[in-house]
Amino acid sequence: MKEAQKAEAIRLSLAGLRPCQIMDVMEKSHGGAPGAAGFLCQDMYNFIARQKKEKVHGSDAEYVLNFMDGKKEEDPEFFFKYNKDDEGRLQNIFWSDSQSQVDYEAFGDVVVFDSTYRVNRYNLPFVPFVGLDNHRKTVMFGCGILSNETVASYVWLLQAFLEAMRQRHPRSVITDGDLAMAKAIEVMMPGADHRLCSWHIEQNMVKRLRGNKLKEFRRFIYTHMDVEQFEREWAEYRSRHKITENDLWMGMLYELRKKWSTAYTKGRYFLGMVSNQRSESLNARLHKHLERRMSLIDLVEHFQACTVSTRRRQIELDAQAQHGVKFTDRSADPFEKRVARIFTPDMFPKVKEQVRRLHKWKVTEVTLDNGFLLHEVSSIENTSRRVQVRCTFEGALLVNATCQCRMMESEAIACGHIFCVLRHNNVVEEIPAFCISLRWTKEAKKAFQTELGISTQVWSEQMDRFHALRNKGNCALFKASKSEAETERVMQFFDGIMSKEIENNGSAHATSFGPLPTHFSAAHRSSTSGVLDPKKIISKGAPSLRKRWKAYPEFWRTN
Repeated sequence: MKEAQKAEAIRLSLAGLRPCQIMDVMEKSHGGAPGAAGFLCQDMYNFIARQKKEKVHGSDAEYVLNFMDGKKEEDPEFFFKYNKDDEGRLQNIFWSDSQSQVDYEAFGDVVVFDSTYRVNRYNLPFVPFVGLDNHRKTVMFGCGILSNETVASYVWLLQAFLEAMRQRHPRSVITDGDLAMAKAIEVMMPGADHRLCSWHIEQNMVKRLRGNKLKEFRRFIYTHMDVEQFEREWAEYRSRHKITENDLWMGMLYELRKKWSTAYTKGRYFLGMVSNQRSESLNARLHKHLERRMSLIDLVEHFQACTVSTRRRQIELDAQAQHGVKFTDRSADPFEKRVARIFTPDMFPKVKEQVRRLHKWKVTEVTLDNGFLLHEVSSIENTSRRVQVRCTFEGALLVNATCQCRMMESEAIACGHIFCVLRHNNVVEEIPAFCISLRWTKEAKKAFQTELGISTQVWSEQMDRFHALRNKGNCALFKASKSEAETERVMQFFDGIMSKEIENNGSAHATSFGPLPTHFSAAHRSSTSGVLDPKKIISKGAPSLRKRWKAYPEFWRTN
C-alpha cells in the first residue's frame, strides 16, 4: 500500500467503513477492476490491525484518560470521572460532553440505559445513557464503562451521571432486569419511576413458556386492563397452568409486576416506551463498528463517532422542522392546522390522530364536583364507552383539563377526549398551553442551545497538510480535467513532485497516518500516569459479539 492509500484508509475507517468496504471504495477510485488499487484486501486488514495495535503504546487506560483530558480542553463543560481499584487499575469511568448535558436539560425526563453489551477486550459492561428527543429519535446523555455489575458500581455510575447533570433527576427510567441496577436506582434516584424493559421479559418468556401459556402471558404485559382485572386473570392463569410456589421466575415476575405490566404502568410517564429500544438502537449502530477484542480507546472513539453521526441527523431534522410545516387539507380541522405549526414533523401524526378522534366522541353530561367541572365523554359509536375529563376554569377561561385515560400524563400528548371537551367549550382558535408539552415542539431546544463546536480529531502535521492539499486539489484537478493541455501540464507537475526526495521536517509524530489524541503532551500524560488497564472479566459462557447477554438469568444477579 502506498502512503497516500494508507492515509485514505485510516480516514475511511474513522468514518465507520469496514476494511472490505474501504477496499471497494479504493478499487472503484482506480477503475473498479479487482486488484486495481495495487494491493490485496488482506493487506488492508493487516494495515488497519497494525494501526490499532500501534495506537496504544503502553496503557490503554492512560490513553483513555488522556483522551478525556483533551476533550476537557476543547469543551470546558465536558465531564468525566473515573476511579481505580486497590491495584491502581482503572475500575469505572463515566463521561458526558456539553451537548449531552444540554440535551439532558431538554429531554432528560425519561432516561433509558442497560448494561447487557460487553464489546471490549476486557469484557466490561458498556452502559450508554440515552433518551428521546422532540423528533422521537435517540439522544445521548453520556456513557459509562464498569468493572462489574454490583450495586456499588451502579451507585458510583449514577452518582457520576447526576453530578454531570447538576443533580437534576429524571422523572422515569427504563432498564433491563438487573437487580443490582434496580437497587442502585432506589438509592440514587428514589423519586424516579422505574420500568423494566419488555423486550428482556419477552426473551425469557420465549425460553420458559410454550403455546397457550406463552400467548396468554403476553396479555399481562401489553393488554390494557385495570389492576383488579390483572390480579383476577393472574390467579386464573396460575390455576389453569398449575403454576406452583416453586416456580421462582414466575414468582419474581409477579413481585415486580408494577414495573412491567400495563395494568400498573398506565398513566405513568414513560412517553409511550415499553422497552429500552432506544439503547438497543444505539447499540445496533455501534455494533457495526465494534469488535470483541477492541481496546477501550477504540470503544470510546467509536462511541464519539456514533454521537457525531446521531447529532448530524438531529441538526437536519431541526432544520426541516424550523423551515417547514406538515401538509394539511384546506378543509382540515383548525386544531389540526395549529398542531402542524407547533409540533415537529415526526410528532405531528401522533397528535393529529388525537385531534381527529375528537369527532368520534361527544360530551353527554357536565356536573360540578368540588370546584371542578366533570365532563362525561361518550363514544358516538358505542355510548357505553365513557371517560371523564376534569376541567378547571378561572372565570370563563379553561385553564386545565385532565382525562381519565391519562394519555397526557403518560405520553405528554393531549388525547382526543380533551380535544372534544375543548370543542364543547368553544375553545377552537388556539390550543391551550396545558395541551402542549414543550418537549415535543419545534421550540423544544431553543432555551438550551449551545454555541460550542467540538472538534473530534486532531491530526499529525503531515496529515493536516495532506488533507488541506487533497481538499483544494480535488476542485483544482476537476477544473484542470476539462482541458487536455491543462491535464498534461498538471500531470507533469505531479511527476516532478513524485521524482523528488522530500524530507519530513516535522516532529516525531508528524508522519502518523491516524489522528493524534487532542491531549498529546507530556503535561497531560503525567496527570494520569500510573493508571493501569482494567482486569478482564471472565463471564459465564462468554457470548459472541452479536449475541446479547440476557437479563433475567436463572438466578438474578443480586450483588
